[in-house]
Amino acid sequence: MKFSLCRMAGGRSGEGFTLLELAITMAIVGILTVSVVGLYAAIGKRQREINTKKEMETIREAVSGYYQSYLVLPTPDSGYVVPVGELDLSPNAQTDEIYSGMYYAYVATNDGSPFSELQVDGQSIGNSAMVLISSGANLEFDEDNGDLTDGLYTQDGSTADFDDILICLSANELASDISWRREIEEEVAVLVQAGTILAENDDDGDGYVDEDSTDAPGNSDSNTDWNLVTGTESLVNAGLLWNADHLVDPWGSEYIWNSVGHEFYSSGPNKTDEGCGGDDICP
Repeated sequence: MKFSLCRMAGGRSGEGFTLLELAITMAIVGILTVSVVGLYAAIGKRQREINTKKEMETIREAVSGYYQSYLVLPTPDSGYVVPVGELDLSPNAQTDEIYSGMYYAYVATNDGSPFSELQVDGQSIGNSAMVLISSGANLEFDEDNGDLTDGLYTQDGSTADFDDILICLSANELASDISWRREIEEEVAVLVQAGTILAENDDDGDGYVDEDSTDAPGNSDSNTDWNLVTGTESLVNAGLLWNADHLVDPWGSEYIWNSVGHEFYSSGPNKTDEGCGGDDICP
């Protein structure tokens, strides 16, 4: 007995598929392939955008940290390139690698220099501010972002081709980032006032204000001896400073007495006394 190698079904003969059936099958497969490829492309594009935004946020945080330390925004490298050296970032952070290695555009102004202000979508973000821009998948800076030299930039584009990604640091955000500075200024003001009282009211040099029990109260000889102020310890000894929180700045360093200018100041984030230079914070 002979058996056919083709399976029989539905009462059909073993003749296989007709040309029409094959054509329909190929058409369905083609449609499914196009749909799947398109879906993967859309997912890939979305993931690239997410990764780019994460990278840009990392740069933004580094710029914010730099400003908190030095009270100034780092200037761009040549060609409005991210200054990775100053920000202690990898050189790869200069380029949007997800979009073929295109450089990010980094623009910053400090107290109106070199731009009087930066504007995003027609709204000012301040005269100390920063914008960071990715050119998007089309590798072109669109609309206002096409000219980086005028201080005008676009975040929400008005054309179908706009695909730039822009993030910024406004003057208000930067001011909020350094709210600790106000705390330092207030503490320095308290110290300077206490130093003045000590210098004007300790006639016999015993380190106590309003004299001891054998002396008349107040500045009996009308002389101001600034040498009586030698630092926060002299204020403590005189009973003028009783809150230990006022002895050190937010970085744990004792406030420094400037015997020439007769004022206290902070050595700043780097904890190095630079004589009111560098990142020192002075009245």
